[in-house]
Amino acid sequence: MLNKLLKIFSKDQKQNAPNAPSERNDAAEEPKDNILASVRYSVKRNSPNVIIDIDLEDYNETSASAVCTILDVLCEDFCYAETINMIRVALIQDNQEDLLLKIFTHISQEARDKILKTYKESKKDEPCIKPSDMLK
Repeated sequence: MLNKLLKIFSKDQKQNAPNAPSERNDAAEEPKDNILASVRYSVKRNSPNVIIDIDLEDYNETSASAVCTILDVLCEDFCYAETINMIRVALIQDNQEDLLLKIFTHISQEARDKILKTYKESKKDEPCIKPSDMLK
């Protein structure tokens, strides 16, 4: 399922090796009528906003179950890790190590900021002087 994302970050293999069979599960080759549900994230030029586009084949229980499966995957840590790994593999294959470094730098800065924010919030709840220290 997550291998479909790899296509976004890699050049078309047919350009590089026209006679080689594709190892990836290409979502574009999948007939549209076989897709029960899909979630697509995109960012447009000159806009910092992330657009989330959700498609359902129909408003029925089968499509609802399919979108729930997608949501279950998205909330797992492995989904984030696997997505990063797919980006890494694709960029290395395309000799884009500089771009990969920029992405990894951004990820590590975001993680650091999140850890600091969590630490500061946990310290907010603690009093400067504990009531038990007042009794001593």
